[in-house]
Amino acid sequence: MEGEQKSEEKIEDNSFKKLVNIAVVIMLVGLIFIALYTFFFDMQEAISTLFEYRYVALVRSIFSLVVIGVGVYLVKMFLSR
Repeated sequence: MEGEQKSEEKIEDNSFKKLVNIAVVIMLVGLIFIALYTFFFDMQEAISTLFEYRYVALVRSIFSLVVIGVGVYLVKMFLSR
């Protein structure tokens, strides 16, 4: 009887730890998305400031293409696990 109770407590303890870990990961991913969102638009503003008017659209589209490429690569990397 005692052995069954201890194993049930271990299972409940492990599941609680997993839930806490999942909650922490979700919060961190949310913070990362907020940081990426602000970084993207701040970078767009920096491009407007640093480059001449006629090159701004070209540099912005190259930057957006790089961001999309890195995002697709990371998604593929995580999904292949």
